Amino acid sequence: MTVPHGDLAEPDTEPAPATPGPARVRSTGTGGPKAPRWVPNRRNLPVAVIVTLAVAVLAAGALATPAFLTAENVLNIVRAASVVGIAALGMTFITMSGNYFSMSVEQTAAFSAVSFAMLMNTGIGWLLSVVCALLLGAVVGIAQGLVVAAGANPIITTLGAGAALFGLASVMTDQKQVNIQDNTALFIGTGRPLGVPVQTWALILLTVVFSVVLIRTRTGRQMTLVGANRHAAKASGLNVKLASLTAFTISGVAAGLAGVFAAAQTSRGIVNQFPDFNTEVIAAVLVGGTLVQGGRGSMWQTCLGAIFIAMVSNLLALRGYSFGVRITVEGVAVAIAVSTYALARRRSA
Repeated sequence: MTVPHGDLAEPDTEPAPATPGPARVRSTGTGGPKAPRWVPNRRNLPVAVIVTLAVAVLAAGALATPAFLTAENVLNIVRAASVVGIAALGMTFITMSGNYFSMSVEQTAAFSAVSFAMLMNTGIGWLLSVVCALLLGAVVGIAQGLVVAAGANPIITTLGAGAALFGLASVMTDQKQVNIQDNTALFIGTGRPLGVPVQTWALILLTVVFSVVLIRTRTGRQMTLVGANRHAAKASGLNVKLASLTAFTISGVAAGLAGVFAAAQTSRGIVNQFPDFNTEVIAAVLVGGTLVQGGRGSMWQTCLGAIFIAMVSNLLALRGYSFGVRITVEGVAVAIAVSTYALARRRSA
């Protein structure tokens, strides 16, 4: 059949229908098909793991330690989780941007706590003291961020910064605790608006704000992309150095806020105010499902991770276990969670 030039004509015969590929089904052993195997959603997996572990801890605590689920102890868990969670939210930015962790969060929080206590005793008022303590945390974060952005190893950089901050705080206090004489800031650490500690309200608010920053803002998306593939981010024209600097600055402010809450709660600032804080903060981030390499994570999952770590630590303390045992259990919990996430990602890939 002749087709005029430029005209569209139907073919003489209709094309044969496409042959679908073979369906992937699992054999039942009797010749009949079986429903496809369910594969867990990678995005929902961290929440499922944390909730499962938390339920197990709650059950064990209720059975073994009656005081674990009392109202006062639950309040202690929530307050402890809030302090750890606030610092962990800031740490999440560092991990998401591909800079692993900050090993100076503990010293930054202690330095801010000591500074807050000393400022409160000068009589400048609680609000200005809080602002100055947070600014000091920001300066500490900026200094570390600049060094890391210049190409230094983030772990080594923050270890050195932590040692410097510890020494500076020791010199400032002459290795003595600084008691806060002004009680106007006491409500920051012990207040309970609507029955909920102030620290908890701060944790909820920061989780919402940081989630918006990470997901909805250009800066947050750039940090995620840099963490996912640094070389591709550079090739795309993204400012990798600015992403690192921003992440460390936010982490410094968050650690400073945690220090302020702790100092206001105990009415004192002391160099050794945060034993094992680095471990607990990093554990909260990892249990929350944030990738160590960066590029994937969630502020809400970090918040859940902080609550779980606080529950485990509190239960072991009530049972009278030593500091070494508590660290070991926290480490095992992190290893189990991270291994579960890695295996699930490999299977779903």
